[in-house]
Amino acid sequence: MDEYLPLTEQLRILFDARQHADGRPYTLAEVSEATGISQATISQMRTGRIKNPQLDTLRTLGRFFNIPLRYFETTSVEECYSLLAEKPSEADPPLNEIAFRASGLSPRSQRDILTIIKWVQAAEKQGGDAGLPPLPGLTEDFSSPDDER
Repeated sequence: MDEYLPLTEQLRILFDARQHADGRPYTLAEVSEATGISQATISQMRTGRIKNPQLDTLRTLGRFFNIPLRYFETTSVEECYSLLAEKPSEADPPLNEIAFRASGLSPRSQRDILTIIKWVQAAEKQGGDAGLPPLPGLTEDFSSPDDER
């Protein structure tokens, strides 16, 4: 049986390869906030103090970085990069962040977010943000006083 690549190396590659759309790496705080995994746990995994994390922790990291769970069974650097190349990373991080942030919301708030997404999709079909209709189904007014100008 082949020996797995150390978790520290897998995470180093993952954090280097999967970055924000603007090209900067995710911080521990950003990954922690989006996943619910403590910064201390992520840091200890990255430094080797935690060598055998819980399966749920690896699943959560996999969902955030949009990688298959088998990524953590890799035996070489090349295998890590091969799995990372299976899906383009440019569009994945924003979608993952939206999903993770929404997963912690109440069902009503999740429906509101879905309403906002549908509203934005309709606005894009109509040609941008000129003359956007009011958000449907939301009772609170989120506009600021500066929006009146």
